[in-house]
Amino acid sequence: MKKVMVAVLAIALLATSGLALAQGWGRGPGMGPGAGGGMGFGPCAANLNLSAEQIKEMQDLRTKHFNETAAVREALLARNAELRSLWAEKEPNQTAILKKQKEVNDLRAQMQEMGVKHRLQARGILTPEQQTQLQNCLSETGNAGPGYGKRGGGYGGGRGMGMGPGSCPRW
Repeated sequence: MKKVMVAVLAIALLATSGLALAQGWGRGPGMGPGAGGGMGFGPCAANLNLSAEQIKEMQDLRTKHFNETAAVREALLARNAELRSLWAEKEPNQTAILKKQKEVNDLRAQMQEMGVKHRLQARGILTPEQQTQLQNCLSETGNAGPGYGKRGGGYGGGRGMGMGPGSCPRW
């Protein structure tokens, strides 16, 4: 049983490693100034014209953040696996599920706080002109992902809170 749990956690870690970089919704997928944003500034990053030195600083900052959040990410993966196991029981224990869900929520909040601090540090790398440009861009886009903000026009497509078609839960 212990080997199965370790294998499940290892697979979950590999499957979610791209998401585990604390890149929440609406903040861009990558670390470079290429298509699709990057550096945590969403679609605005491509227009900032970062210097090679700034890109290097951003990459170093991202690596540092990734390493600092490793323990929290691992704990979050483990708690999520435990929560899925609790839900999979024939007769789920409400108290145990609620307790485990609180642990998951606390870890998510910790990750979000670490992500905010990281983004603020990344913003500090920008020149005053780039910061103004970023501020203008974010105010235009609403600083949100697809489907939200001034240009989005409503809710975006994607998985929501409900069970959806077929009533098949995520776990």
